[in-house]
Amino acid sequence: MKIAVIGAGAMGSMLGVYLKKGGADVVLSVRRKEVADVMISPGLALKMYEGDGGEIGPLPMNAVTDLSGVGIVDAILLMVKGPNTKTAMEGAMCLVDKNTKVITLQNGIGNTDIIKEFVSEDKIYYGCLNMSAAMDKNGVITGGLFGDNNIFVGSLVKGKEQKKFGEEFCSIFNAAGVSACYTDEIDKEVWYKLILNVAVNATCGLIRLRGGEASEDQQFMLLAVDMVKEAIAVANAMGVDIDFGYFMTQIMPVAKNTSGKHYPSMAQDMMISKVKTEIEFINGAVERLGANVGVPTPINTTVSRLVRVIENNYDRQYMPKATSGASSFRIEITDKFCKGCGFCVKYCPKNVIGFNEELNKKGYSTAKVVNKNACIGCLSCTAVCPEAAINIVKE
Repeated sequence: MKIAVIGAGAMGSMLGVYLKKGGADVVLSVRRKEVADVMISPGLALKMYEGDGGEIGPLPMNAVTDLSGVGIVDAILLMVKGPNTKTAMEGAMCLVDKNTKVITLQNGIGNTDIIKEFVSEDKIYYGCLNMSAAMDKNGVITGGLFGDNNIFVGSLVKGKEQKKFGEEFCSIFNAAGVSACYTDEIDKEVWYKLILNVAVNATCGLIRLRGGEASEDQQFMLLAVDMVKEAIAVANAMGVDIDFGYFMTQIMPVAKNTSGKHYPSMAQDMMISKVKTEIEFINGAVERLGANVGVPTPINTTVSRLVRVIENNYDRQYMPKATSGASSFRIEITDKFCKGCGFCVKYCPKNVIGFNEELNKKGYSTAKVVNKNACIGCLSCTAVCPEAAINIVKE
């Protein structure tokens, strides 16, 4: 099966590696040539968290910045962020013929409505992931798997042909050691994942905390529970059977243990990248769908409005200015956690952090403070660190 992954960021690349290991002919679509070059040689490597499986690679991949020479594919796996779905599909139509399937495993709800503008409903598949991923500049992906099943896939049209393809697609992941399944009850799985994102994605960006840190605060949990209840009420009104008790006792704790030390993707968009977020596909989707079925969603609506205000005013938001003399912030880097990914070095706006010249006991060139007095306490380094190895303390 020839599959083009459109949006080969950390998660898209991780899926691409598993698909290739499972026997598929994979093409990764990226924006920058230097990224494609690393994917081609030496290739991509997976380093899973302890207990989540072993290492893969480096595995040389077929990566391109221009899709015009790829040709027709059997399937497109769409992994861009929701605001970019339409543009991505416009650019990928050179890969599509009457038999090409389009699969979205993007966050939230609403991407399939956009995809329907380009291909017929019987060719559209959608689902969700119980996985996390972060990629450094050298093509090493650090990731985690959680839950009994890591990939759920379903289809807009429920038929024998769709089931056959869906099961074949999932079998490629299963051959690579990742648990994937096709189900006709995909809406339930997508809603459970949506509700998890509703609880932590935008809110962590608003309060500038990782998911695990936020969950330790009672006020945050009260807010999260209220948003979850609203989302479940909307799902139930739409005929999707979602159980509050199951979500709180089975899904939320597992997600906290496996991905709670990260800043969610929307939090990173708001705090670091300062780009348009997926709010309209997550809390905004609950707001929109709630209005359609007559279910009030005041808290999700409020959170959505706050995120929209932030998006509209990135260039005017407060940023502490560097002062002369000593910084009032102390940077603590835990060497035993650092894996030398370089995110903190890349995203520090003041070049405060660099690398140790000598390797540590695990063979990593770890991060170190090289310009302490320039630190402005912006928290960019702590936001992007996938190992939670950095802490900023105000002195």
